[in-house]
Amino acid sequence: MNTSKSLEELEIYNLPNSGLNSNLVTECSRLFKLPLSKLSVENLRFLIGQGIGLEHLIPIALSKLEAEPLIEGNLYAGDLLANVVKLPEDFWVKYPDYNNRLVEIKLSVEDIADTLNNEILPKLNSLKFS
Repeated sequence: MNTSKSLEELEIYNLPNSGLNSNLVTECSRLFKLPLSKLSVENLRFLIGQGIGLEHLIPIALSKLEAEPLIEGNLYAGDLLANVVKLPEDFWVKYPDYNNRLVEIKLSVEDIADTLNNEILPKLNSLKFS
């Protein structure tokens, strides 16, 4: 994948000009022009949440999630993953390799949850204010 290009260069269409001057439209337009390599986790979370450029952005998001499943943008730990898993099932059917990568990420998240629930939280729950 060529991450030096922007969504504007990779997509066969431009964002429609709605005539609206909202923060959402302004931010989408700005991010659509950035090279993919310059998109932050927050940018990915935002664009994926809007359903923009999924064919190009999901592989980047999956790579980040494979390295750190609970990586966060500007909202909370795991916010990128939360937007990725909200994609409709037909997206994952169309891209079975992406689906398989997401299943591997799910297994990593289950391991994290198991460690939290069985090792860390019991110890933290025994602490009290002094």
